[in-house]
Amino acid sequence: MVSRTGLNATTKIIALIGDPVAHSLTPVIQNAALEAMKVNVVNVACQVRADGLKDAVAGARVMGFLGLMVTIPHKEAAVRLADRVDPSAQLTGSANLLVFRENDGVCAYSTDGYAALRSLSEIGFDPAGKTITLVGAGGAGRALALHLAQAKAKRLYIANRTQERAQSLTYAINLLFPETEVIALSLSEKNLEIALGFSDLLINATSVGMHPHSEDSPVPSHLLRPPLVIFDIVYNPVWTTLLKEARGRGCRVLDGVPMLVYTNEKALEHCLGVSVPEAIVRLMMETCYRALGEGATGD
Repeated sequence: MVSRTGLNATTKIIALIGDPVAHSLTPVIQNAALEAMKVNVVNVACQVRADGLKDAVAGARVMGFLGLMVTIPHKEAAVRLADRVDPSAQLTGSANLLVFRENDGVCAYSTDGYAALRSLSEIGFDPAGKTITLVGAGGAGRALALHLAQAKAKRLYIANRTQERAQSLTYAINLLFPETEVIALSLSEKNLEIALGFSDLLINATSVGMHPHSEDSPVPSHLLRPPLVIFDIVYNPVWTTLLKEARGRGCRVLDGVPMLVYTNEKALEHCLGVSVPEAIVRLMMETCYRALGEGATGD
């Protein structure tokens, strides 16, 4: 964490905005990285309601913030406030990072896909040619689905509480990546049983199982079986009910901390204009697990 005595009148700010944000560990892990990098920058979290988003972005830019990390529920609205949209944000139609640049204005990025794919690569999972069941078609689910298709996944089952939203995402993927077969499903035990019977990977891209409702799981435990890999983007708790049940049934599992850390890595890279050393990435990972009081699910 950045020491208060290290802050001064020239300290620059990167802010996390969303509603809510009080639960987020981004300020904890990013400030540990900023202190270790010895830069005069601090990360803060600011709760911003939907009706205040436009003013918040304009105000942060006027006050000289380096950028804004954007979380629920603002990702889709944020991309519409940008002057320049990176291909990553063009692909997803949303942004989780806005960077302020003197010559380019407000630049929008989507780093969720990068973070998820890097997390999977760390455990040796390559989506190419694989069948994947994705639970959730919201902001994170949309970003992951599009990047998985871009990474040449063979087939995607997209299960959502409202099938219409899953169907809308299916249309978008079919248009951009017709070589990936996409099947939209309503979220039911029967549909999950069918999809998981063909799948190599299950991703929970919803908030089901997040603290304080950590006893919940989006998938009945009896549907989990090896060699299925289970990836839960929830990071608090590290060991969600889904992951505990999957590990108990012999599946390989991946928690959401690496994805959180890699989005922070990209935020630092774009806001500071530097490559983030691997030692700093490891520091953020260790800081996050320590703050949560648990070790990595791969340990």
